[in-house]
Amino acid sequence: MEPMRWRAVAVLRATAAALLMVVLAGCSAGVGKSPDHAKQSVVTFVEGSTDVVGDGWETSDGPGLGKCDVGLGERGVQYVYVKVRAASADPKADVEAVEQHWKDLGVTTERYQTGGEDPILGVRGRGGPVGSSDFRADPRGYTIDGSSLCVAGDFDEMSLDGQE
Repeated sequence: MEPMRWRAVAVLRATAAALLMVVLAGCSAGVGKSPDHAKQSVVTFVEGSTDVVGDGWETSDGPGLGKCDVGLGERGVQYVYVKVRAASADPKADVEAVEQHWKDLGVTTERYQTGGEDPILGVRGRGGPVGSSDFRADPRGYTIDGSSLCVAGDFDEMSLDGQE
């Protein structure tokens, strides 16, 4: 094959691979799902996560509508949902239980811990049925939050229509 033609084929293949990556990234961002589906998904996820560590949870925020980027500079919407409750006697076991629950749902997790005498233990998550999640096992109280996948939607229009 001629060098010029070979270069053209190589450029075409590289362009096709880059385009495929953009499409796959868009799919993981919730493309094709509705705002109602995104809202229900994050509520189901957070409620299921709170069930893992027992009763006594109260809604702190949401599910509230927020702005996000769907991809390629296109704006979309997502929902954030936060629940809180008093701490338990065994935060380490609770973090382990939530982390395992999230892994079972396909969430990629990362544990963390602050310094000091009373460290805050926690686990963050990405992927699965939500865009991101966090469980903080603070000795002063627990927090579980989740952000839905970003989906196509007009934040301003939805806010005016009272779809929060």
